[in-house]
Amino acid sequence: MSGVRSVMKGTIDFDYRPEVDIVVARPRWVLDSSIEVMRWHQLHANYFKARFNAPKDMVVVNDAFDVTPKVGALWGAYRAKLHQTIVRVSIGVSNSARVRQNTQTSGVRHSIGSLEAASVEEAVAAIVGIRERVSAVVSAVPSSSAPATQRGLPAPGGPTPSRRRP
Repeated sequence: MSGVRSVMKGTIDFDYRPEVDIVVARPRWVLDSSIEVMRWHQLHANYFKARFNAPKDMVVVNDAFDVTPKVGALWGAYRAKLHQTIVRVSIGVSNSARVRQNTQTSGVRHSIGSLEAASVEEAVAAIVGIRERVSAVVSAVPSSSAPATQRGLPAPGGPTPSRRRP
């Protein structure tokens, strides 16, 4: 052992709210090195994988969080990994201009959301609204197990546009 100890500079407080099935996270951190970005990602991964079997929606309160320019692109890539594996919808609250810029940039680069709300309550309401809209769209799409005629397909053996009788 070299005798050099690596000390994590920050932490993340997680609060799962089962009544709305949303995780509220509050990172208390200034990410300024690639090692810190990887630790930030690992804390999220450890929390979510230890508690949940499926991706969750998350509100992130960023009033004590910052990403320095030298690691902004790397943070965005790791943020995208979270969205690909353990986070469905994420909404930021209390973003500084720099966090907002990094969030929006990573959203564009990696095709992930970069939503923001004025408060935790607004963010929760927005997530609930998104879920309701998605549910309405999904329920409007005919199921593949529905009869073919209900899905807009001709009945088996029935006339098709190329075989219609006059």
